[in-house]
Amino acid sequence: MADRTQTPWSPALDGKTGKAYWRSLAELLETPELRDAAARALPGALLAAEDSPGALSRRGWLKLLGASMALAGVSGCNARPADKIVPYVSTPPEVTPGLLRYYATSLELDGFATGVLVENHEGRPTKVEGNPEHPASLGATGVHEQASVLGLYDQHRARGARRGAGPAAWEAFVEQFAGARDDRGAGLRFVLRPTGSPLVLDLIGRIQERHPAARFTFHAPARSPHPARGAELAFGAPLQAQYDLRTADVILSLDADFLASMPFSLRYARQFAERRRIGSPTGTMSRLYVVEPGLTPTGTMADHRLRRRPSEVPAIAAAIAAELLLAEGARPGAVPAEALGALLPLRAQVRAEDRPFIQALARDLARGAAASVVVAGERQPPPVHALAHVMNAALGGDRAAWATPGTLISAGAAEQDLAALADEIRGGGVDTLVILENNVAYTAPADLELSALLRAVRSRVYLGLYEDETAAGCDWFVPAAHELEAWGDARAYDGTISLVQPLIEPLFQGRTAAEVLTVFAGEPRRSARELLRDAWRARRGGADFDAFWEEALRRGLVEGTAAPRETTALRPDGIAAALGQLAAAPPAPAPADTIEVAFSTDANVYDGRFANNPWLLELPDPTTKLTWDNAALLSPETARALGVESEDMVELELRGRSLSIPVLVAPGHADGTVSLKLGYGRSGAESIAAGVGFDAYRLRTTDAPFFAAGASVKKRPGQKHPLALTQRHFSLQGRPIALSVPLAVYREHPDFTEAHKGPQPSLMPEVRAPGVPLAQWAMTIDLTICTGCSSCVVACQAENNVLVVGREEVMKSREMHWLRIDTYYSGDPRDPGVVHQPMLCQHCEKAPCEYVCPVNATTHSPDGLNEMTYNRCVGTRFCSNNCPYKVRRFNWFDYTELHAYNDGLARLQRNPDVTVRERGVMEKCTYCVQRIRRAEIAARVEQRAIRPGEVVTACQQACPTRAIQFGALEHKETEMVAWRGEPRSFEVLHDQGTRPRTMYLARIDNTNPELDEP
Repeated sequence: MADRTQTPWSPALDGKTGKAYWRSLAELLETPELRDAAARALPGALLAAEDSPGALSRRGWLKLLGASMALAGVSGCNARPADKIVPYVSTPPEVTPGLLRYYATSLELDGFATGVLVENHEGRPTKVEGNPEHPASLGATGVHEQASVLGLYDQHRARGARRGAGPAAWEAFVEQFAGARDDRGAGLRFVLRPTGSPLVLDLIGRIQERHPAARFTFHAPARSPHPARGAELAFGAPLQAQYDLRTADVILSLDADFLASMPFSLRYARQFAERRRIGSPTGTMSRLYVVEPGLTPTGTMADHRLRRRPSEVPAIAAAIAAELLLAEGARPGAVPAEALGALLPLRAQVRAEDRPFIQALARDLARGAAASVVVAGERQPPPVHALAHVMNAALGGDRAAWATPGTLISAGAAEQDLAALADEIRGGGVDTLVILENNVAYTAPADLELSALLRAVRSRVYLGLYEDETAAGCDWFVPAAHELEAWGDARAYDGTISLVQPLIEPLFQGRTAAEVLTVFAGEPRRSARELLRDAWRARRGGADFDAFWEEALRRGLVEGTAAPRETTALRPDGIAAALGQLAAAPPAPAPADTIEVAFSTDANVYDGRFANNPWLLELPDPTTKLTWDNAALLSPETARALGVESEDMVELELRGRSLSIPVLVAPGHADGTVSLKLGYGRSGAESIAAGVGFDAYRLRTTDAPFFAAGASVKKRPGQKHPLALTQRHFSLQGRPIALSVPLAVYREHPDFTEAHKGPQPSLMPEVRAPGVPLAQWAMTIDLTICTGCSSCVVACQAENNVLVVGREEVMKSREMHWLRIDTYYSGDPRDPGVVHQPMLCQHCEKAPCEYVCPVNATTHSPDGLNEMTYNRCVGTRFCSNNCPYKVRRFNWFDYTELHAYNDGLARLQRNPDVTVRERGVMEKCTYCVQRIRRAEIAARVEQRAIRPGEVVTACQQACPTRAIQFGALEHKETEMVAWRGEPRSFEVLHDQGTRPRTMYLARIDNTNPELDEP
């Protein structure tokens, strides 16, 4: 049957026989029928007047085509009414070209919202920043928030709805599924991502009223039920642990990467940095202990770190609790002493060499008392979380740790897990399965075989951004709206409600999960905005609702909605049950006897949902510096015992399932453990993700989703897989590049960096600014609080139109990042010390790059910047050869032409304030000169000087810990200038005499004297 899908140009072609030739879409547009149809179908923002106010201009239409929206994204459906979104700050009545506008919204990850501000250029989102008022971001962002804007313009997103293999209209979907069911919903099942959305909870309630027998599953491979179950053991309720690390003097992390991958990590990183940063040798700082299998950003910040397999962490936690509660005399509320006696045999299970660490740690926790906190990681079993609650209660007070009600929604008795759903499908009890933005065919445990089971369901509906693995098994596919195109609401980890508003009309007629749920609730004709506004009117009400609505959209959150603190009391029976579960578990075997596999999400692609984002694929891993791949991480000792080295292909077998994957030998890794990052090895329609990495989900099962013992590793002779690493050399070779000393040494020798700063003799003349005095720009970076998270790297890429070069070019060291994070190890490779150092153009006052350029393309500005004039550069690369910091990047190719993911819709993300460089020129960090010039123009218009803090670079704005500070040297009251005066400040490669404008503060570690090596 012919496809009768209507398009805006259909009327112009109706009635014509044979071939009706037209030379361009602009020519075709000249027909009055098409102009009328297009005017009805296109968004109101594009209805720019040509001769009359209501006409669609040819220019507006071609602008839409330039966004690749016409041929695949414009349908014949009626246009939605124009929705009003509210800017974050007061703006002029009309958009002024060249002036930025910011809108507040939120991005949700596994149910927890992070508030952001989205930069908008004439209706085009280009950059994401943190919302300073939102508790989850405090003005900072992570790599996923920064990269979300590129995901919006991903040209591989699904372009339209389909039924089977053919296109379908939304009305057909509504007609099929909006009706009542005779079975009360007995065969109706929903799979959703975890969420805290009040709107989604309300819609689930309406569906339950209409289909009482329907069931709901919330699935996320990265999230674990263990924290809630641990709280239920400790308190009798599935409460949510909350922390305030600003008040913590001693922190213990039990396999918890709270600085990078846990919910609320941006906030925790800021709080940790506030207590960690030391302003003078007489100051104080917190102390961090970490127990984990492989290096994480949190582990790299540890003062003392114990590398142990995940299965050993429960016994270590029990031993620490035994020392704290029995030896140090801390008492956890009403728990009787006899119940705690069960800790003694557990303490005996730890290795003898670990006992000094455990005893010193317990004494340190006891000394800190209420200023100490214990954090348990999500992949650890419930008893470990219960023990963490016991220890926090024993330490006294709720200043650093407390509990609140859970913020994720639940379907109550109608909720079931993924395994129960799979059993129902096998039994033939499911006739309609609705999967909402959840790629379960890829992420479900391998033993469920859900990908094959899907086809046993008669009607399978999938809402997704891509035609991915799950979409391939569903007969109905509906394109999802990107978060920057959607209306909705969400909750932060502390319960604060955020309103989500779109920054742009859906590019591909995407729908939200709420809109799909509304169909099954019997209310299909309402838009997402109407649903949200009506739900909040019913919740909030009042004569001032309109004012409340506008204010909530402007700020991006609803004030006063954070979850209240719970008054908690430990349950002796629950604690006894937790200790009983630990005692019943078999002791962890010695590392030499078995290989254990530890699964974790990837720092960049997460659980696989961001695997088609080239920014994140090319972003170096925070600890391994691996790009465009995942690998089996092994310790040096384990690799030696297995006879393998980095890039060797191995066959990893676990419980009858196998995976071929390359090896990467990682310092600081636990012996007898293989760490696998999830999210790679994709097989959907996302062409960028296809063939990248290896699918670790194939080894993951329902009973062991986070770690499992009994694996075997066999080398595949003669097979290698080259890995694209951006840093293969991790030693300082004795050079003063990244400095680090313990706090005791800093106090005894505060001038230890004195030889690495100050004037140097030079043959080069002084550079003096002519004419009117200008602000002199500079940057200061504190290595003590840099976690290596790489948010600054992606922020710089988004701000400055830095292109992606691809795996092959990275392997040739041709990556284009203007800012990189160098990671250096010290000491024993088995237990190294780690220092992260952001490295960018140092903007030297006596820059070696400037006097070797034959065409004067690199010059010094009057305000202290090392400038690049792109149209002068002829590509000699003399400047790069002469730069001791190796921070200049050369465009070897036209990467827009070389890689399609730099072209097409991705062009819409480009910052119009930054030049897009051509092939054959050198580029580098500019200190975000476009932001400097914008501030100068604003100051000149207002006839004033630039204010302190008025110019914020992209890297500074994104940094969760505020490790990067930028400003003018004349503004003595700013942190940037004050930090430069601290005794531990230094210049990298000071002996070269370059006089860099970027200075660093040496890293200070607060080691425990009891554990310091003699």
